[in-house]
Amino acid sequence: MNDSPANGVRRRRCYLVRHGHVSYFDANGRPLDPRNVPLSSKGIAQAQALAQALREVPFDRALCSDYPRARQTLDQLLVGRPQPVQMLSDLREIRAGRLRDIPEPALQQEVTEAYALAAGEGAAFLRGEGWQAFQARILAQFNALLADPDWSSALIVSHDAVNRILLAWASGAGLHGLAAFEQDHACLNVLDIDMHGPRVLRALIRTQNFTPYDPAKIAIEQTVMEHLYSAIDPRRLHA
Repeated sequence: MNDSPANGVRRRRCYLVRHGHVSYFDANGRPLDPRNVPLSSKGIAQAQALAQALREVPFDRALCSDYPRARQTLDQLLVGRPQPVQMLSDLREIRAGRLRDIPEPALQQEVTEAYALAAGEGAAFLRGEGWQAFQARILAQFNALLADPDWSSALIVSHDAVNRILLAWASGAGLHGLAAFEQDHACLNVLDIDMHGPRVLRALIRTQNFTPYDPAKIAIEQTVMEHLYSAIDPRRLHA
């Protein structure tokens, strides 16, 4: 990236990655604690495919959520690189409420349309963390990163909703636009940010939701939240 442009504008690049595949339910269909779920073997393979796509890319900063699935994905991307890593709790995924607290007749809509509902007054993700508070948390952490002048290329590995907030910020869509920014497992987004000193002039989305293990999305038809709903057994939740 150009660190010394003649007009004083500096272009910085962020590589935004969602973690690889995990299972949020056990073999009996019961929800697992999402704070602790690790990558599956499929998720590791996905991260390794992305690592190949990024093998020539230098990073000045490497950051991730402090959840295991994010750190495990980052570790795969940094194999062979002596790169310091920052693990940040403020990059954690939005916190869902308890699925069993959602009445069964409302469950499908509230899960599959969770992102479409984000801009509503007082909206919360699956009756858990509020969207406004979550957006403020993520953008505060991102602005702190932008305030640090000592990097040009940053790798950020986090979560579906985290990336959507940043992409929606870059596009100017805000919470109203979250549903449009699908984030498949181990996907890559490339975001350029033009800055004049500490001031952000504009953001450019160069790449969005690229999955090197399936570039044409042949095997990816469901949305992220449709896929989640398909793994839920309402009978066990409301038994």
